[in-house]
Amino acid sequence: MMFNAITITEVRGAWWLYGIGAFVTIFIICGSLFFAYKAYKHSKELGMEKESIKKAVISSVSFSILPSIGIFIGVITMSGLLGIALPWIRLSVLGALHYELLAVDTAVGDVTAATMTVENFVTIAFTMTIAIVWGSLFTLFFFKKYQAKVVDKATKKEGRSFGPLLFQSVFIGLIAAYFGEAFSRIVNNSENGSTYVPLVVFVVSFLSMMGFDFLVNKKSVKWLENFQLTLSMLIGMTSAVLLGLGGIY
Repeated sequence: MMFNAITITEVRGAWWLYGIGAFVTIFIICGSLFFAYKAYKHSKELGMEKESIKKAVISSVSFSILPSIGIFIGVITMSGLLGIALPWIRLSVLGALHYELLAVDTAVGDVTAATMTVENFVTIAFTMTIAIVWGSLFTLFFFKKYQAKVVDKATKKEGRSFGPLLFQSVFIGLIAAYFGEAFSRIVNNSENGSTYVPLVVFVVSFLSMMGFDFLVNKKSVKWLENFQLTLSMLIGMTSAVLLGLGGIY
């Protein structure tokens, strides 16, 4: 009875969720500063020049802050449905916006912010946390043996490495799955109706990524290499906003 008395607004904005988010953020910052200090100390032991160290620090900071814009966008995107705390906790550690959105959709389907219940929120939180932790634990304890016995054998044959082909195929399959999900919204018969917006956003993001890839590989604009995904996400989301402003949903 007490569980039913709790409202979804109270759960999404619970102080202890924000406390966990603050703890996770402080822990990550402390870990980053620790390893930054160890790296700086080791650079001194190696006798590196100050100018080289300065360039490394500046590039590391820029390569950390700019790509994290995409993570921030992810938190804002999901906050309308889940509040700020849960997306903040998830995307601050290990995760990606496309996975988290897929996890939400898998867990509760077409639930909206207006129709979400506490039970829905708990199911989503479980899917986004407990359900993903096993990959990390497997990597921590078993990946070394797994790589030696399975991955190396599967990706090498007759002296040639099939690793790149294998991983490219998996990536193409992943992209095809997201394209199929976006395309399915056109013929969606749910109460939310059909929409072309996800497909348009997908195509715009895809073309943006192609353009950035062209600039990096053909025009040697190497500084874009670490920002392609973030910029493509920004352009794709901007297209969605423009469609919304134009009355297309």
